[in-house]
Amino acid sequence: MDERSQAEVRLAALLEIANETSGTLDLDEILTRVQRHTAALLHCERVITYYWDAQRNVFRQISQFGMPPELDEAAQTVEFPPGVPVVNLITQGRTTVVDGTHNWDTVPSGLLEQFGVTAFVGVPLAVRGRVLGALVAVTTQPGREFGADQIQLLESIGRQVAVAIETTDLYRAQQEEAQIAAALARVGRELISSLHTPVILDRLCQLTTEVLDCDCSHTVLWSEKDKAYLPVSGHGYPAEQWEVLRLLKIPAEHFAEGVALIERDEVHQQMMAEYSDPAMQALGRELGITVGLGIALRRGTEMIGFLSGCYRGRQERFTPRQERIAHGIAQLASMALENARLVEELGRANRLRSEFVATMSHELRTPLNVIVGYNELLLDGVFGELEDEQVETLQRVGKSARELVDLINATLDMSRLEAGRFPVNLQDVWVPDLLREVDIETQNLQSKPGLHFTWQVPAQLPYLHTDPFKLKMVLKNLIGNAVKFTENGSVTVAVESHNEHMEFSVADTGIGISPEAQAMIFEPFRQADSSLTRRYGGVGLGLYIVRRLVEMLGGTVAVDSELGRGSTFRARLPLTKAVISDE
Repeated sequence: MDERSQAEVRLAALLEIANETSGTLDLDEILTRVQRHTAALLHCERVITYYWDAQRNVFRQISQFGMPPELDEAAQTVEFPPGVPVVNLITQGRTTVVDGTHNWDTVPSGLLEQFGVTAFVGVPLAVRGRVLGALVAVTTQPGREFGADQIQLLESIGRQVAVAIETTDLYRAQQEEAQIAAALARVGRELISSLHTPVILDRLCQLTTEVLDCDCSHTVLWSEKDKAYLPVSGHGYPAEQWEVLRLLKIPAEHFAEGVALIERDEVHQQMMAEYSDPAMQALGRELGITVGLGIALRRGTEMIGFLSGCYRGRQERFTPRQERIAHGIAQLASMALENARLVEELGRANRLRSEFVATMSHELRTPLNVIVGYNELLLDGVFGELEDEQVETLQRVGKSARELVDLINATLDMSRLEAGRFPVNLQDVWVPDLLREVDIETQNLQSKPGLHFTWQVPAQLPYLHTDPFKLKMVLKNLIGNAVKFTENGSVTVAVESHNEHMEFSVADTGIGISPEAQAMIFEPFRQADSSLTRRYGGVGLGLYIVRRLVEMLGGTVAVDSELGRGSTFRARLPLTKAVISDE
């Protein structure tokens, strides 16, 4: 065959191999096709692909064609570390030829005889100056050597294989990034679903076991009180084993070695057999743990404990991918635990505040009621006749005292609501009777000069299953709010029954509420305009109490309003079933 014909054969072979390497992103499939094709083109018995393993710092076999089954297992264990002459040549980007006449000293002594190799050619798998591995063609026929054209063909095939490996590496890296992102997104999503520390700790161990694909997980926190590490949550342990583990109080010195490494590296893995502390080795054996991956849990810069993912029985180490996920878990878990701690502290502070406010409100209300009572006795003339000026002064005192009592009552109601001491008493309520009671109890409000009251109560109404006391509080607060902000005009109280709910409305023709303010008027201590507090009094608790009570009864409250044209508040309650708040 002349040189031109040989070139055409090589070109056709390379085109065919190019098609095989571009048709899939499955590296195993690519290498299987290319190795089989290469063996046929070079008339050799075996073709082996070696890959540079950066984690283990060696060249190792990742695929082969033609290896006898009896030698396959041994071949898979052969590794070439830096310093071996053939490795030095490959990493320099040089093709290596070993045959019966030269270069036998480039490979470890006896290795070629072990596998019956009489000659081989190794070409670097290099792309953009980076050596990814080597493609090796092997013959076992005595006296057989590779010609220059075969070596050139193998080098051309090696370049194509290198591009294919780089492409599949990039694809795998993208897939791995997506998997890591998905795993951490899942961890973050599930950890922020609760602000209760025990729930977070239990869920954290379960998630760690699942996303790291390990056998068990546990969380250990430092207890300043006990001066020891305490196991607080775990997943993947038999119930009896976990009961024993969670009762342990592990002195700091037993964890000192591992904690120092975790604190330094954020994530650190260790074979239990490598622990220098005999107690930790014994604990590992008792739990069946062979490899542990420790993950730091921090509060700011302070390490408060660690989370562990563990293998049982398995001797392989956690992969770099698993370590990267563990780094993400460390950040997410630390933030979730800190958020839960802050929320719990705020909850405790809020309960203390509510209890203080409730106590103070109760203590203030008693002397104020005495003042109101004596003021009324004075106005009734029990202690003697009064002059007109004295009557006017006492009336102002009485008005201010009653306003203060109302304010204290509202504050006390709010404190009870927030402290969860406002039990719901559901019963069937005949609404017309309840509205008549509200009418009677708000007569002092309805007597405001320049104000006209209208009650729209249909004759046919179904029973409403709710708490009558709380419903009356809602209506009286809404009526009081309407009266306060309506100087002249009307207030209309109405009720309508629908298929599944009953709607109570209180409409006024007062000053109205701007659209911007409507979003905040149901919050505590908020009014539409701070100047209204000075003009109309109050501190903005009435509508907040209305919202909380309506929610406790399973309903909703809303407002329609326009500045200068009045407001309509609507409270909707379910007809037959109220939803009782957990608070």
